[in-house]
Amino acid sequence: MIQSVAAITLMFFEILAAELVFLPFLERRRKFPFLLAACILVCMEVILMVSLLYGYFTNSIFAYGTPAVGLGDSLFKIVYYLLIFFLTFLCFLICFRSSDGKWKILFYCSGGYAAQHLAFNVSNMIRRGAGVEGGVWSFCIEAGVCAVTYFFIWLILVRGRRPADGEKNVKLKTLFSMFVLFVCIGLSRITTDDSTRGDLAFWAESLYAVISCLLILGMLFSITQNDRKQDEVDMMSELLQREKEQFRLTKENIDIINIKCHDLKHQLGALRGNLSEKYVKEIEDAVMIYNSTVKTGNDVLDVILTEKSLLCEKNHVCLTCALNGKQLAFMENMDIYSLFGNALSNAMESVGKIADEEKRCISITSKDVGEFFSVHIENFYEGEIQFENGLPMTRGDKNYHGFGLKSMKHIVERYGGCMSISAENGKFCLDLLFPPDAAEQAKKRRIG
Repeated sequence: MIQSVAAITLMFFEILAAELVFLPFLERRRKFPFLLAACILVCMEVILMVSLLYGYFTNSIFAYGTPAVGLGDSLFKIVYYLLIFFLTFLCFLICFRSSDGKWKILFYCSGGYAAQHLAFNVSNMIRRGAGVEGGVWSFCIEAGVCAVTYFFIWLILVRGRRPADGEKNVKLKTLFSMFVLFVCIGLSRITTDDSTRGDLAFWAESLYAVISCLLILGMLFSITQNDRKQDEVDMMSELLQREKEQFRLTKENIDIINIKCHDLKHQLGALRGNLSEKYVKEIEDAVMIYNSTVKTGNDVLDVILTEKSLLCEKNHVCLTCALNGKQLAFMENMDIYSLFGNALSNAMESVGKIADEEKRCISITSKDVGEFFSVHIENFYEGEIQFENGLPMTRGDKNYHGFGLKSMKHIVERYGGCMSISAENGKFCLDLLFPPDAAEQAKKRRIG
């Protein structure tokens, strides 16, 4: 009986350990260690009870991984293995929470079960090859293989990756993976129970199980990565639609302001005889602030810079611009608005956090570098900026986290250019470099 309980307990902890490899993708609940310990104790009681019932009704000892003595025993073992997996899933459901609920948790649990089945079959092959049937060495081989397998799965599938919120079709992916996994385990159980099988059947069965588990893990997480990339594309498309509407409204507002300012200047001329010159001058200065339209030679860029200059004036930020907008004629209007709008919004957000108003400065310059066209945007910043994949990590709206910078990079690369960012000694620099054939590069990408 002790051997029976020890064998199934080992299986339980192997599956639980494999599932805990994916722990970084889930949010732990409060008092996580206490909850996990309590769940493990309850599961141990269930395992002990089932093992006792098995021994009572069959008058035999349950041994994990050994051939069944009949069809009923074989079915019992399959159901028992599923019960152990279900217990580990309940542990995760109690100890973790996820934005996608139980299906996301079940998704990672199925990945853990595939990892455990993979490690178990690899250890079986090593034991068969080494001629080890049982005892301490058998346990050491299984524990060592599990540790190595779980480490490499963490290294390849978990380390450095972040869970994507709202992954698509998580329910469908989980059900499909569970179906394939249970078919794999069921077939392994059937072949194990065949007393007539030889070494060739053993090796074929074990290799089949290993390959199936590898394919399940690869399929699950490659689909997940593809979903994340598609989510980014969808999010950037939504941002582009928002920017189009924002551009339309901004241009209308600026046109209305300029018309009103023009009318006010004429009305002020008529009031000069009735009001003091000082009072009229104050009104003129206030009007001129809103009539400070920037002229760069590019209408879209003028709208952006005019809008941002008004915001800078309001927030006591000095914005200087020496930019030849005519050289951006190769770029589509919405690309200009998105690229420079995001760049200036980020710069304004950064300098807005600086207490010293003398450092609230943003400068935009452009120049020719050989046949290339270069744009340089510079501003001060405070604090520490961390980079990931060459882009600063931002903390903004959770739904649009970091997509502005990715969108900017995508726009520049569409024209065959490159974008580089540096942040040192309190100075943030954004550099854009476009080739002389930028328009042709964008056309080729659209056709391709």
